[in-house]
Amino acid sequence: MAGGKSGDPEPKGVKRKLEEPSITQEGNNFSSDNDENETDIPITNTKVRCKFCNKTKTEKVYIPSDAEPECIVLTNEILANIYTDNDDIVQHNLTNYSIYDENGHMCSIDSGVMERNVMIYMTGYVKPIYDNNPGVEDGIPAMALGPILEWWLSSYDGGTQALIGINTEYADYLLIEPHPKYKKYMTSVTEKIHLSREVIKNILSSEDDDPTYEDILNCVINSINPATGNKFTEEDLISHAQFVLNQVLEYDLNDTYHLPLAETQCIETLTQLSGAAKPVKGLSRRTGQRSQYVKADINKREFSKATTTELVKDVFENMFAAQLDIDDKENEGNVNKLVKNVFDDVCNTKIKKDITDVHVNVNQVLWRDQVLSEKMFIVVKNNVSTIPLIGRIEYFFKTKFKNKAHIQLFMHSYETVLGETADPQEIFALKNCTNIDIKNVVKIIDVVQKIPSKNWFKLGNSKLQDLLEPVNRQNKNSFFYQLQYDDEFGRFEYPKFLEPNTVIREGHCSNCEDFALEQKSKEPELHEFIEEEKNISYFYKFKLFDEEYKVGSFVYLQPEIFKTASRSNMIGEEPFEHIETNKNVSNQEQKVIDETKYPEYYRKSLENTMRGSNETTPDPFEIAEILAIYFVNWDRKNIKLIVRRMYRAEQIPLKDYAKNSDMNMLFWSEEEFRVTYQNIRGKCYVSFISNIQDPLLWSSSGPDRFYFTKKYDFMFGSIISEYELPSEAKLTGKEVYVNYKYQYVDEDKLQYIPSYKKIKPLRGLDIFAGCGGLSRGLEDSGLVISNWAIECDDLAAGAFKLNNPESTVFVEDCNHLLKLAMSGEKTNSKNQNIPQKGEVDFICGGPPCQGFSGMNRFNSGQYSLFKNSLIVSFLSYIDFYRPKYFVMENVRNFASFKRSMVLKLTLRCITRMGYQCTFGILQAGNFGVPQTRRRLIIMAAAPGEILPLYPEPIHVFNRRSSSLTIQVGDKKFKTNCKYEESAPMRTVTVYDAWSDLPEIPNGANEEDIIYKSKPITHLQKLFRYPDNRYAESILSDHICKDMSPLVQARMELIPVGEGSDWRDLPNTKVKLPDGSYTNKLLYTHHDIKNGYGPNGELRGVCQCASGEKCDPQDRQIDTIIPWCLPHTGNRHNNWAGLYGRLAWSGFCSTTITNPEPMGKQGRVLHPEQHRVVSVRECARSQGFKDSFIFHGPIINKHRQIGNAVPPPMGTAIGHEIIKAIDKKPRYICSPFL
Repeated sequence: MAGGKSGDPEPKGVKRKLEEPSITQEGNNFSSDNDENETDIPITNTKVRCKFCNKTKTEKVYIPSDAEPECIVLTNEILANIYTDNDDIVQHNLTNYSIYDENGHMCSIDSGVMERNVMIYMTGYVKPIYDNNPGVEDGIPAMALGPILEWWLSSYDGGTQALIGINTEYADYLLIEPHPKYKKYMTSVTEKIHLSREVIKNILSSEDDDPTYEDILNCVINSINPATGNKFTEEDLISHAQFVLNQVLEYDLNDTYHLPLAETQCIETLTQLSGAAKPVKGLSRRTGQRSQYVKADINKREFSKATTTELVKDVFENMFAAQLDIDDKENEGNVNKLVKNVFDDVCNTKIKKDITDVHVNVNQVLWRDQVLSEKMFIVVKNNVSTIPLIGRIEYFFKTKFKNKAHIQLFMHSYETVLGETADPQEIFALKNCTNIDIKNVVKIIDVVQKIPSKNWFKLGNSKLQDLLEPVNRQNKNSFFYQLQYDDEFGRFEYPKFLEPNTVIREGHCSNCEDFALEQKSKEPELHEFIEEEKNISYFYKFKLFDEEYKVGSFVYLQPEIFKTASRSNMIGEEPFEHIETNKNVSNQEQKVIDETKYPEYYRKSLENTMRGSNETTPDPFEIAEILAIYFVNWDRKNIKLIVRRMYRAEQIPLKDYAKNSDMNMLFWSEEEFRVTYQNIRGKCYVSFISNIQDPLLWSSSGPDRFYFTKKYDFMFGSIISEYELPSEAKLTGKEVYVNYKYQYVDEDKLQYIPSYKKIKPLRGLDIFAGCGGLSRGLEDSGLVISNWAIECDDLAAGAFKLNNPESTVFVEDCNHLLKLAMSGEKTNSKNQNIPQKGEVDFICGGPPCQGFSGMNRFNSGQYSLFKNSLIVSFLSYIDFYRPKYFVMENVRNFASFKRSMVLKLTLRCITRMGYQCTFGILQAGNFGVPQTRRRLIIMAAAPGEILPLYPEPIHVFNRRSSSLTIQVGDKKFKTNCKYEESAPMRTVTVYDAWSDLPEIPNGANEEDIIYKSKPITHLQKLFRYPDNRYAESILSDHICKDMSPLVQARMELIPVGEGSDWRDLPNTKVKLPDGSYTNKLLYTHHDIKNGYGPNGELRGVCQCASGEKCDPQDRQIDTIIPWCLPHTGNRHNNWAGLYGRLAWSGFCSTTITNPEPMGKQGRVLHPEQHRVVSVRECARSQGFKDSFIFHGPIINKHRQIGNAVPPPMGTAIGHEIIKAIDKKPRYICSPFL
C-alpha cells in the first residue's frame, strides 16, 4: 500500500483490534494514534504483573489506523525497488516508532524482555534508507514489525546522535524518531548510548595509553546527558556499565587499530564496581560501522617511531619487532639449557697442539699434555651442579702430592640477571674464589678483558662496525669480560685496576684479600686502652664495619632493646612501658549498632587491618650515648657497652606529645644500660640545642642528626627543663673529646659531626620530566642543576618551567629532539639550544610506564607500543650523550613485565654501552612522605666513576608495603640496604603533613589563600621553610574537586574517625541541594555468603547474592549506599576503603592522578572535612614543598602530582651519588685503554 504524499495530513487513526500479535491478557486493546483528539495515555495499574513486559503499571501502544503488517509493507514499490540483488541486506528507516509486547504494552528494548525470550514488535512509519526526514510524510504506516531478533548500535553520525539498528526476520530498520508518547522509553537507551560514546571516545583520546577509572569518570561527569539536559553522574555510569562494557567489547572486535579497550584499567575497575559480566569475545551477527566521530580522531593521531642509536636498536630490535610478545610458556630451565649448550660447544671444540714442544716452567702445571699457567682461563667440573665453573688461575699449590690451583670464579652471562638476553660470549668476574684439583679441569678457554676506549665518552651513536668486537664471533672457544657481577645485589661494576708495574707477590688473590678485609670489619677492633679494674678492661674506642665508635659517640640500637637490657645505674628497677603514640591502633571493634539503619556495617568485621594504618609499622631504632667500652675476664671478643638512653618524643607517656614535636628531637636521661656491640645498628650524631643555631637547618645539613633540649625523668614520668640539665649534658655537640669520666682531653681529638658532601653540580638533562619531581629532589641534594628538560605535555612542562626558570624546557616529542641532536642540529624549530655531546653530565627520567604499572595493565596496541618503546628512546639518549651518571625510574612492576624481559634487555643495553649499573626498589615512605609508593630505580655510572649504593631508609614504614625484593626467574635480588627491619626515625603520618592547612569546602577553587596558622609539625616546617613560615603567608593550590550533590551527601554522612568508609553509611533518604530526594536501598534477596541480619534482615540487593544470575531489574539508583558496592562486595574484599577517610595517624595509598571516592586508590576523603583531598594535600603526600608550583586546571595538577617521583626519594639518591663521586680517588688508575 502506498504511503501518503508530501503535504497530505496524517491519516486519522481509529481503534481496532489486531489479529497479530494476539491479545492474551485481560482483553487489553491497542489504542489508535489520533492527533486531533489525543488524550493522556491510558495506564493500567494492577497488582498483577504482565507476563510479557513484567510490569504492573502498563501503557498501551498507539498504532496508525492504516498500518499494515511487515510482510505487506516490505512489498510496497517505494521500498521494493531499492534492492536489485538478492544478497543485499534489506534496510530501511523507521520513524514515529514505538515498541511493544504481545499484550500491546509499550516497553523498552533494553528492559531485559529480549533476554527473557519475550517477543516484541515495532510500529511506526517505514521509509527508504535514503530518507532521513523524521516526519511521517512519505512514510508507510506499519505494525507488527517483528518479532525483533536483535538490536545494535550502528554508528555515530559525527555529532552527538547515535543510530540504532533493529533486526527482524525480514529486514533491518534504523530508528529515526520515536513516537512522542514513546520517547520516555528511549531515555535509558539514549543515556547508555551517549555514555558508551563518551567512554570510548575518552579512552582513545586520553594522553595515557591506559587511563584510570578516575580519568574517564572525570570526563563523563563533565558531559551532558541528552536525555535530561543535566550532567552525567557516576551513578549513571555504574548503572549502565553492562551496556557500556558490551559496546567496548564490540568496538574492540571491529577496530583495525588493535586497541583492546576492554583491557584498560578503567574498564576493569568499572566492571568490578558494577558487577557487570564481561561478554565472551566473539563476533556478533552485526559488526556495523563503528563510530566515525571517534575514528576521525584516531586517524589524526600519528604514532611516533622511536629514535634510536645503532647500538640500542641492535639490542632491542628483536624485542620490539615482536611487540613484546615473548612466549610466557617458556620455562626458566631454558637459561640452564643455554649455558649447557655453550659449554658443550666449548668442550667439543678441538684445539691443535704440538705435544713434542711442551715445556713446563715455574708457576705452570702440565695438564693433558697442555701447559696451565697463572692468569689462564679454564672450565672446571662442578661437583654441585651440571653447569661447569669458569675460573682464572691465580696460583698453583700442592697438597698430598696433588696438583691444585686457586682460581677466581667467573659467571657466564646467561647465569646473571641478563639471562637469555646476554651475549653468549661474555662472562663476568665474581668476588668469589675457590681451590680446585687440576684433574677436574675440563677445558682451556680464550678470554680477553674488554677495556673501555679512551674516547669512550665520544662513542655515542657510533656505527656498529666502528665498535670494536672484543672476540672472534666464529670461535666458540673465545670469550671476553669487562665487568664484575654481584649475584646478591645484581650489581655490575668494573673490577679493580692495578697500577702499572704493580708487583704481585706469590700466592696473591685479590678476592681473598677483599674477603679477609670484609670478615675483619665484622669483628670489633679495640683501640686506646684506658684502664683495668676488677678484671674489667676499659677502652676508649673500637672499630666495627669500618665505623669508629668512641666514648661519647651516639649509636642506633635495635628497637626495644631497653625492654630486655640490664640497667647499670639503678638498683630498684621499674618495669618499662613502651608508649607507641605513632601507631594507629585500630578502633574498629564491632560496636552495637542498628543494622536496619547501618545495614553494611557488619562487613567491617570481615576486615583485619585497615589499609593505610600504621598498626604493623615497626619502631625506629633506639638511640643511646656510649659511656664506656669494656670487656670482662680478658674476653676481647665479647665487647660490652654502658650506654645512656635517649628518649624520643613518641616514647614520652604524655598524650599527643609527639604529634607536634620534631621527629629528631630527643630527651636526655640519666638511665644507663648494659648492651653488647651486636645490638648496634649504626652511628648517629646528637647535639644540645644551645650548641646549634637553627635546629631545622642544622638537622637537614647532614645525615643522622638529632638534638635535645630537655631531660626526661623516668622515675617520676616528668619532663625537666634545660636549665636543670647537668653540665655534662650541655657539652653534647660541642665537638669536644671526653672520656667515660667526662674529663677534657687534647683538642686534636674532636668529635666530628659530618655534613652532606658538596660538589660542583653536574649539568643535568631530565627526560619525560613531568613537573620535575625527580630532578627537584636531585637538585635539593646538590648533585645536579637541571639545565634541560623534555616533556611533551605542555601543562606539565609549564609547571617544570615555573619551578626551574633557568632551565631550557623542550615541549616536544623526545624522539624528534634526539633526531635533531643526532643529525648535528644546534637549535630546534623554537630556536632553543639543543644540548651537544659532552655538555650533559647527568640524565634522569622515567619512560612512561602505563604498560607496566600494577594499576595499569594495558600493554598492547599501537599507542601502547609507542609508549613502551620510549624505553628505547631513553636509552638512546644515554648512548648518544654518554653522561657520567644516569638514573632511570619506573613502576615496581617494570621488573616483572613480560617475565622480566624488559628489565633484562634494559640492563643488557646499559652494560653493552660499557656502563656500570644496578637495580633495586625503593619505598618513598622510607624517605619522609606519608604515602606508600614503591619505585624501581636503575642507577648507572660511566667507566672510571664509582657506582653508587642505594640510600638507607630514613623513616620506618608499614611492613606490608615494604617488600623491596625483585624476583627475576627463580632468583630474588635485593638492594645493598642494611636497615631492613627498622630505620633511624619514626614513620611520617597524614597529620604530620596536613594538619596546619586551613579548612576548605567541597569544590574549593580559590588558588591562593592564607595559611591562618604557623607550621605545627616537623614536616610542615620543612614544607614551608623558609618563605612560608608565618600564618599570614600565601598558600597556593589548596583546592579540591567539586563533587556531585549525591556524592557530597554521602561524604557528609561518612563518620569522622579512623577506618570510616562506605560501610558506615546509613540507609536513609536525604534531601539534596536541588530539592530532590535520594532513595532508600532495598534489600530484596538472601545473601548465601553473609546470611541474615541479627533480626532476620535480608542482605542481598540482587538475585546473584542467592547464587543466581544477575537480574538487571534489581539495579537501584540514587541511593546513599551505592547499590553497586553491596552488589559486588562479596567478591571484592567488601570494597574496603571506598568512600573512606584517611586516618590522621596513617598514610596515603599511592597518590594517583585523579582522586575519586570510588576509585582504586580508595581512601581519598579528608580525615575530618567532607571533601576529597586537595591538590596541595596530594602534593605534600608526595613530598613537594609548598613553594612548588603546579600548572593548569585542577585535574591536570592532580595528574602532574600523581605521575611525579617524590622529591625526597630523589634527594636521598642524590646524596648517595655524591658520596660515590667523593669516594673517587683524585688520581685513579684509569680503566680506559
